[in-house]
Amino acid sequence: MSQVDLDLDVRVADYISANVKLFDTLTLGNDYAPGMSLSYTLQPAGPAIRYYNGRRRRSFAFAITAKHPHNLVCINTLNAIMNTMENATPALIKSSNNSFKFVSAKMTTSHEFIATVQDDDGQDAQKYGVYQGAFSVQVII
Repeated sequence: MSQVDLDLDVRVADYISANVKLFDTLTLGNDYAPGMSLSYTLQPAGPAIRYYNGRRRRSFAFAITAKHPHNLVCINTLNAIMNTMENATPALIKSSNNSFKFVSAKMTTSHEFIATVQDDDGQDAQKYGVYQGAFSVQVII
């Protein structure tokens, strides 16, 4: 049997983008590009539970970073993402290649202030607030 790439991050990002009014495109990676940005990172969280049929229940941690000149936009966007993910069901988030079955999601870290950054050293350069929130997703793979 050949290995199938896990498409969890893409399906979750698609679900968030379709259900939350985002101020920028949600991209993979820790993106500190000039201007506003929304990015996410994904990593396994904790040990997997193995079933007799070979499937595993596993949690993955998503950290979403928001960078915007108005701090409240970051906070409101992260809150909307967390609320949307906590209301997600297996019928709403599905793998396109059958690499996972979505079980649930929950917020693990409320939005928190990370930093104030400036894109360049100019005296009139725009300052941006950077905030991050995290949630975990439980799936069967």
